[in-house]
Amino acid sequence: MYRKTQVLRNIPRIWNYIKYRSLPRESTMSVKRYTPQIASMIVTKRCNLTCSFCSVGNSLNPKDWRDSEATLEKVQRIFANPLFSNCLGVDLLGGEPMLCKELVPIVAWLSKRGHLVNINTNGLRLDKHIVDLKRAGISRISISLYEDNQEYLEENLSNINKIFPVHTSIVLERKAVENRQGKILKKATFMRDAGCRSFNVMIYRPQGLNPNPNEIISDTLPSYIEFIKKMEDNLPGFCNWPAAIQIGKVKKRCPQIWQRIATTMKGHMEICCGTEDILQGPNSNLFDCEDKPDVLFNHPTLVSLRKQLLDEASEPPDMCKTCNLIGDPGW
Repeated sequence: MYRKTQVLRNIPRIWNYIKYRSLPRESTMSVKRYTPQIASMIVTKRCNLTCSFCSVGNSLNPKDWRDSEATLEKVQRIFANPLFSNCLGVDLLGGEPMLCKELVPIVAWLSKRGHLVNINTNGLRLDKHIVDLKRAGISRISISLYEDNQEYLEENLSNINKIFPVHTSIVLERKAVENRQGKILKKATFMRDAGCRSFNVMIYRPQGLNPNPNEIISDTLPSYIEFIKKMEDNLPGFCNWPAAIQIGKVKKRCPQIWQRIATTMKGHMEICCGTEDILQGPNSNLFDCEDKPDVLFNHPTLVSLRKQLLDEASEPPDMCKTCNLIGDPGW
């Protein structure tokens, strides 16, 4: 998943992970028990593409984008908080992270601390920055595949992979599974032949600019089952498959409310990776809770969601019903 971690430097984070895996989940958590394993930071609200399914599509390219842009100083302040300091993995997200001017110094600082740093990018500026990112200690790069970056990747991806092999991902909609299996197979084959490490399938979630529940893929969809077989027959071991939307009784195994923590550069806290919503009300901003991380970690919204996820007899939270990760146990 990532490049090798530096064990000695990461002993506190590894111990935090062991506690997370060993101790039962509770609705109310203490930072002394364990803290999240994965930190996500929106390092910029700018993007050079416009994708209808983007989870932050409604807030991209604001006029005050500079206030939302990451700097090394802002990142250092965020990671002074115990909710972030012991995260093993760090995802740098956007917008398009490559537009962030201080991206390389941020990666270098996080890597030096021992964090495993991942960037999700459309790759359109990667040829200009791949050498610097490798020197900075980047652990993982994942390129999201769209029609708009296909020509660029066909021209540059092989050379990029010679410097630092990347992972790739695609957001899979129902119409693509039913009508464009051959096209996706061709694209994935090119990614493998260009030297990419993997092809990761992301199940569509109805969010972003034009949410469309009709594009959800269920675990019983015949064309999806057929598609997995076709891809595995042609590209064995190259594709990673997430859980699809469960039909019938749902096994609520999602760990996101315990495992992941996410913030913008303004300290706005995202509830989880499956929604655009942020925490609201008192004690909902990271920078307002620097001296009381337990209060933020136990925001009423998070506690309520945890209770519903832990209660086997209750329905999943409304925001989870169209998310395929409800049945994914995480790592």
